[in-house]
Amino acid sequence: MPTALRAALVQALHALPRATPGTWDASVMLKLRTCAALGAALARTRSRGAHDADVARVVLATYVYLLDTLVAAARALHESHVYWQSIEFSTRRAGVLWLQTDVRRAAHAKSVHLQRAQETMARTLGMVATAWHSREREASVAMQVRRLCEAAQDALAPAEGEAGEEPGTGLINAAAAMLDAVAEHEASVSQLMRACGPPRTLTRVWPLLLAYPLVSYALVRGLYVHGASVRAQVAWVRDAVHGLVVHWVYEPLLRLLDTLRAGRAERAQLVRVESLAANEQSLQRMVASLGRDKLRLNDEALAALQARTLAGDLTPVLQLYESAMRTPLRALLTGTLVRPVLIQVQKAKVDLETALSGIEWVLRSQELLIGAVGLAPALALVYALIVGVRRGIAALLDRSPQQVRRTQRSQIDAWQALRHIDALCASAAPGPAPYGHLLLDVCTLSASFEALLRQTCRGERAMAQRLWLEVRADMAQLENASATWAQRHTVVARMWRSWGRWLAWETKAPAPWV
Repeated sequence: MPTALRAALVQALHALPRATPGTWDASVMLKLRTCAALGAALARTRSRGAHDADVARVVLATYVYLLDTLVAAARALHESHVYWQSIEFSTRRAGVLWLQTDVRRAAHAKSVHLQRAQETMARTLGMVATAWHSREREASVAMQVRRLCEAAQDALAPAEGEAGEEPGTGLINAAAAMLDAVAEHEASVSQLMRACGPPRTLTRVWPLLLAYPLVSYALVRGLYVHGASVRAQVAWVRDAVHGLVVHWVYEPLLRLLDTLRAGRAERAQLVRVESLAANEQSLQRMVASLGRDKLRLNDEALAALQARTLAGDLTPVLQLYESAMRTPLRALLTGTLVRPVLIQVQKAKVDLETALSGIEWVLRSQELLIGAVGLAPALALVYALIVGVRRGIAALLDRSPQQVRRTQRSQIDAWQALRHIDALCASAAPGPAPYGHLLLDVCTLSASFEALLRQTCRGERAMAQRLWLEVRADMAQLENASATWAQRHTVVARMWRSWGRWLAWETKAPAPWV
């Protein structure tokens, strides 16, 4: 209900004189939640010897209850009106409704009826609120209470022209008549909701209740008939996933980690350093022996020849080989041709091992890169698989889409209520009906802003409290009965500037206010 109006009623209730012994005080009266309980309080007051303050306490508590009831009833009518409008404007939902019960024409008729009921409810709320604000014109508490009772009866039964009790009757009778009017109003609202409210739960879900057994039977039968094929496919998928994860990700990853852990000495090598060194030393010895036997070189020349051989220069050996090729048969018989050939074979062996060592160095330097490149596609497939499974599980278990829809609903409700208030301020004339519409829109706006605050300021209670105080200040200025519509229009313009960011609904919840 409107916050400022309810606060004023509660404050007035607590400001009354102390209750007569045997009657209920203000705290107990505010806990009463039914019209019957309020009637029992009035009867208790009558039996204890009624005072004006005791009757006034019952009347004010009834006003609190009445305002709560009117706002709740108006919200229920609004929800029903929105439901039937969605049925009327949606072909799909109209088809579902046709399968469940009525047709689109019935939805339109109920929507119109509910809209008229909302207009009546707004006028009633406006009359009740106006009567409360104008009560101070009367001097005595008894006259204030009598006027409140009469105004409530006029607001709750305007068509019958009931004007309350005659001036000569007592306050208790006036309060009793007001309670009777409240009870009749509740009964009429209940009857209207039964006739024009959304269909009952069983009516809405019977197609699903009928479809679930059929679908379940079809699934069970399909699994039974094609069970072997389904199991084979499931086993195939399981083996494929297992092979991908184990043979293409887990084991290569272990080898890659082993490469990082192991040193170069611990790895298998194509050519060992000792083998290459031994072959080079053998080549040096063969060249030195040839230079000593055939070329007749001294020690200094032999050392220089060995150094040139280590650098890869075999010019003296090749010259001896070329000289022997002039008389190959004689060189072959004397051995002059065989030794240079064998030296060249040894030199080719050393060159081959040197080349293999270079290739091995290139492979070792690129070993991590090669392993990572081979592992990357499998890791990408596993990541895509994990993300898909997580999203599927989140879609089944996560309630964030529902939370987003609730946030969007709050944003749209607040935007619509503020827009209605803006239109009222621009075109409304003085009267109870516009004021009642204003109070109902303020209630919707307050509830929507409270929900948006909870979503926006999660965990920031101090920030939420600061923002809520500002929202309540704006609401109080809108509810103020003494304010003009032009003044309210100024407040609405400020609210558009201040809170418009919250009312821009998106596909996700609004970001926290930083």
